[in-house]
Amino acid sequence: MMSSKVNNLVVLREDPHRKTGSLYSIVFSRSGTPDASCPPESQSDQKETHPMSKYSKISLDGIFVPPATPSFADLIAQLKTDTVLKPARRKDLMSGLRRVAEALHRTPAQVPADPRWLQPRLARIAPAAVGITTKTWQNTVSNARNAMVACGIVSKRQRRVSDLSPEWRELWDMVRASKDKSLLNPLPRFIFFLNRINVMPKDVRSDHALLYLDAVELNEISKAPRATYKQAVMGWNLAINRLPAWPRQRLEFPSQAKRVMLPEKDHAPGFITDVDRYLEMRMRPDLLATEERFNPITASSAATYRYMLLRFASHVAGAGVPINQIASLEDMLQPAHVERGLRRMLDGNTGKTSASISDIAGLLLTMASHLDLPETTRSALARFKSRLIVRDTGGMTAKNRDRLRALRNPGVLGRLLRLPEQIMARPLGQHRFRALRTREDAIAIGILLYCPLRIANLSTLEVDRHLHRSGKGLMFLVIPANEVKNNRPLEFELPPHLVKMIDEFLASRAPILCTPDCPYLFPATRKDGPVAANGLSERIKRRVLTEIGVEMNAHLFRHLAVMIYLDANPGGYEVARQMLGHSSVSRTISVYSGLETISATQAFAAVVDKLRDGV
Repeated sequence: MMSSKVNNLVVLREDPHRKTGSLYSIVFSRSGTPDASCPPESQSDQKETHPMSKYSKISLDGIFVPPATPSFADLIAQLKTDTVLKPARRKDLMSGLRRVAEALHRTPAQVPADPRWLQPRLARIAPAAVGITTKTWQNTVSNARNAMVACGIVSKRQRRVSDLSPEWRELWDMVRASKDKSLLNPLPRFIFFLNRINVMPKDVRSDHALLYLDAVELNEISKAPRATYKQAVMGWNLAINRLPAWPRQRLEFPSQAKRVMLPEKDHAPGFITDVDRYLEMRMRPDLLATEERFNPITASSAATYRYMLLRFASHVAGAGVPINQIASLEDMLQPAHVERGLRRMLDGNTGKTSASISDIAGLLLTMASHLDLPETTRSALARFKSRLIVRDTGGMTAKNRDRLRALRNPGVLGRLLRLPEQIMARPLGQHRFRALRTREDAIAIGILLYCPLRIANLSTLEVDRHLHRSGKGLMFLVIPANEVKNNRPLEFELPPHLVKMIDEFLASRAPILCTPDCPYLFPATRKDGPVAANGLSERIKRRVLTEIGVEMNAHLFRHLAVMIYLDANPGGYEVARQMLGHSSVSRTISVYSGLETISATQAFAAVVDKLRDGV
């Protein structure tokens, strides 16, 4: 075995800043000399006048990686000189390091052999994205980890009973004697960890489990640390029920989120009534009213506004205003109350405005106008809106552009386009429920590829009401205007292969997924009615990531549809508008005009290539 380059030291110290509520954190210190590959600043760098300018050139990617941490290239060089490992094993370990680096889109010299740096990055890699199977990826990561073990970066997991104190050895013997797999799987590593940090069994608390999570995150590079932590906590609590001599204190999980939204029952009844009355007025305005008219809103918009208003009232209450003092919309819209609620939202966003803060400020001002509140109130709310506004610059987010860019690879796009039929061609096998759910995902993806619907419309499709048959093999997907966000009807003719897939799925889904007379194309699992929109969207996202290796939510299919069409038909915004159901072509242009940039630059590059080649 080679000598270790890295020595890990476990230290307990008070950590008052830990948000999970733990009193201590684990510190794994690494010994070593400063990284010689980072030269001192040059004289020109030292002449910079702005105090922060010298930091602008530093990459934050590895800012928390200890300076002396070796790279994968260092490990490969070390393995080449190893005389203990067999040549074939040495080759596998070096291959694992190289392939992991390739999956990270880096050279081995650019990958630090640091488990904490590696763990979250490897967790984000989908095997399909690098063109390999899940099993091959697991073997690759295992080889990389074993290479780190061989070089002393990660300690081999060795558990010897003789290492345990008498108190822990007694409990360990109980667990082994029970032969209970629900205890034997999660508890061994947890027991040895607690023994290692010198905690007596009677003194174990939830904070020690959080320390265990820290340790697993640091020393594991491929598994799910949080799942391991949760299994340990549940295993400990299960042992209390199954082993009479087990310590009796139960371990708890920390709260995962700070509650902002108050339960509806906590609000004053008059406030809820006022909110619902206002939204009813917005959905069904009086056409003959003498006051200023406003355009009606859809039921989905009303539901969004209701959520926003109840959440903002919760912020006002959280800022110190007694909830019983918010008995009406007028009470909530008092400038002093609005300011306190907005300040609390800003405090929760590091003092910066955001789209959601801007939206609520705009909604409150609109309501003040509709409710004919005093001019002083409207002026104050207008001032808040002007200070907090986030202007819509149009176009897609950088994240969506990045995800679409991956689909410009013809191979990746082709795999996505063929995915629904490939899934449908798989045999159902013994696990029919799971297989049919997978086919349901395939139908959803197939529809989105040809009909770029919003997820709210996709999830509520009804077989007889929205899928219209006309002649042999013809099927149209028809959604009436009153069910569409912008009140415009949608109609698509489905291609024959998709019609065949839908018919095959409908013929096989009952009674495993639903009853034979279920009206919904995508039924909910445990209740009558359609699947929840968010649930279906998450399933589509997971399916595409698993099968194709691309992060793609349901809404991104709308962007993909426009990208495909504009690539083939530059300037074809009117057709794109009709596909998406936008009310105006200007909206379509504002969102998607940038998509043609790549096509334009490719066309320009082709012209340059012809001139260079003398054509």
